[in-house]
Amino acid sequence: MTFVSWLVFGILFMFSEFATGTLYLLVIGLAFVYPAIAAYLDASSSMQLTVLGAGTVVHVMIVAILRRRKASGKPAAVRTDVGQRVEVIEWRDEGSARVMYRGVEWEADKLRAEMPDAAHGIIKSVQGSRLVIITEADPLAD
Repeated sequence: MTFVSWLVFGILFMFSEFATGTLYLLVIGLAFVYPAIAAYLDASSSMQLTVLGAGTVVHVMIVAILRRRKASGKPAAVRTDVGQRVEVIEWRDEGSARVMYRGVEWEADKLRAEMPDAAHGIIKSVQGSRLVIITEADPLAD
């Protein structure tokens, strides 16, 4: 194939990337530059295909590594629930409670079992769909 043919095929791959949005077709399209250079240097067809295959494998591996590295980090979401006040609806024997927070009932656990059963609590952390709260004795209850 000719220099221009390789570049046209590469451009077609890059334009087809708009349909998928995965980056793989883009890097495969970029790999078509290598056989275009080989064709410009009058390399054989088998050498051009070999260079295309090697370039494609390297480019796809780079994208896979970058995606894995990007996905392995912890989410950057900041918990805005921590520090918010909740109203206790009902205490249970095992130190858990049903609480009202943001107009919805939640399951909650005390941070430490020795904390008193109070009418209100403060969210210390969120574990899945459960709140971990701290409580203090209500000074007006005496």
